[in-house]
Amino acid sequence: RLIRSVDAALKRLGTDYIDLLQLHAFDASTPIEEVLSALDDLVRSGRLRYVGVSNFSGWQVMKSLGLADKHGYPRYVAHQVYYSLVGRDYEWELMPLGLDQGVGALVWSPLGWG
Repeated sequence: RLIRSVDAALKRLGTDYIDLLQLHAFDASTPIEEVLSALDDLVRSGRLRYVGVSNFSGWQVMKSLGLADKHGYPRYVAHQVYYSLVGRDYEWELMPLGLDQGVGALVWSPLGWG
């Protein structure tokens, strides 16, 4: 399903590749290895350059990165997170994880919905 979705997006965009594909949320109904394998196929074929995630918990990011390393799949390069002056949970788990693992942050709603 992921590969079909990317192919459809490429067709709609009229381009051959996507620079960064963000997985919007963790898919608990699909094995992580299956998702990572599909992403690997898309990167190796040149349809994706990089892969990132959004709204993943720390354990979900780490499990994915560990499996990516184990199988030689592409690692996530970015994690899109909610972060603002009033919503600073990112600082406790995901920021240190990103610094340690080389996963950049893309912040959504930095003005706190304002």
